[in-house]
Amino acid sequence: MISHEIELKLQACLDGELSSDETRAIEELLARDAGARSLFEELRATRTLLAGGELEVKLPETGEFYWSKIRRQIELEDRRSPSINAPEPVSAWWVRFVTPAGALAALALFVVVALKHSEPPEPILALDDSHEIETPLEETSSFSFRSEAAAMTVVWVDSHRE
Repeated sequence: MISHEIELKLQACLDGELSSDETRAIEELLARDAGARSLFEELRATRTLLAGGELEVKLPETGEFYWSKIRRQIELEDRRSPSINAPEPVSAWWVRFVTPAGALAALALFVVVALKHSEPPEPILALDDSHEIETPLEETSSFSFRSEAAAMTVVWVDSHRE
């Protein structure tokens, strides 16, 4: 079995891409290995068949003239395209200013309308004197919270101790 590296070396030898030392090494390999010789002959036959089947395309003009036409076309396109350093029209400046300013004005209008039509929120903290807490501690305070939706009262007692 021939390794992939040897296969690549055989193809490179066939294409004339190897140095003289490497070419001699491949020739020695071909002399002693029948599998490598068979693969080399198959590659050579394939190359010959492919080369014979290629259509030769001839340009109506010389290669230099052909490429000069392409270069002239590119230069013409470059001259037609707008320059990067060209000054901006005044309308472009106004668009860049008016767009964010308009968005900001619309946002402010939305906030004003939303605040004007909203109902006042229910108080979260209801402090009333209906609950009395007796404590033997002198410096204490308390907060109470009543939630009608949850039907519950929470009392926070703080003794101010450290």
